[in-house]
Amino acid sequence: MAYGAIPGDASAAEAPQQRCKVAVAILLCLLTISVVPLANKAVLKRGANGAPLAMTACQLLGAALLFGLYYVLHSAATGALSRPTRAELRRKAKNIGPLGVAFGLKLGVTNVGLSLVSVELHVLLMATDIFWTALFARLINREVPSPAGALALAGCFIGSCLVSTNAIDAVEPGDAPLYAIALNLIGPAFQGIVVALLRKSATREIDAENTSYAEFTFLKLCFSALAAFPVALVCEGAAAVATVHLETARFAMSTLLVSGVQLSFTVLATLTSSTSVGVVGTCKVVPQWLLAFVANGTSLSPQHLATHHLQHLAGVVLVTLSALLWAYS
Repeated sequence: MAYGAIPGDASAAEAPQQRCKVAVAILLCLLTISVVPLANKAVLKRGANGAPLAMTACQLLGAALLFGLYYVLHSAATGALSRPTRAELRRKAKNIGPLGVAFGLKLGVTNVGLSLVSVELHVLLMATDIFWTALFARLINREVPSPAGALALAGCFIGSCLVSTNAIDAVEPGDAPLYAIALNLIGPAFQGIVVALLRKSATREIDAENTSYAEFTFLKLCFSALAAFPVALVCEGAAAVATVHLETARFAMSTLLVSGVQLSFTVLATLTSSTSVGVVGTCKVVPQWLLAFVANGTSLSPQHLATHHLQHLAGVVLVTLSALLWAYS
């Protein structure tokens, strides 16, 4: 199913609304996910560099509180707030728990990896997540891309690498130790697992049980925080966790961005295949590329790009065309 596709049980009257929801979710995803590495790196540099796992746990807890507060206030305002039964709690724990734990570990590994390398190299290594997503979508959700879809996935990966090639030039020998590169390659594998589990969990809870997006994301992030805090305590020590310094403004911004990514991914997971969610995530390199050029004051004129940044421009075009090919494959 392409990420612009509508589930088979959607009526003709519902289709335009569903497509609008997909479009808004994709836009929110690209606007937030493209900035997350920069925002998290800023937090890590300002006090949390010695405790990236503690920062991750606090970030997850903050995002969970945001969704929990919204869910309670909205449910109370609409009269839908009620005490869940034990059977409902067991069902939700079974359907959402594994996803939450996997995401907590994934974000922890990602932030630890980000603390060890530059943002540019981190983004380059994260480009491998599209293949992990396709693999686990096949193993967990039985998704098999068409030949055109497989070509589109390869194009997304190659295009992402072309956009991020300046990361290789920026790394001096010895700057990125082997274990740092390994951690930044483990993160994409976790991402593939998380995206596949997200589709499976969202189908069971949101589609089948009519759980709201806010409640689903709140519960997922609670499980994520519960998984991240013990890992932080074991790996970084209680003292580091208790004394981690998080600059309020930067930490709040990074938490809001992570919350936006999680909401958009959850919406997309109910409307599209998990591989399609991975394709949308890969497209983040395009706004990231534009942001980097704007921040550096680089001219975006076609003549300048064709002369000095042809490889990057080719990568952006390849990612865009590959995403379009996937949408219509």
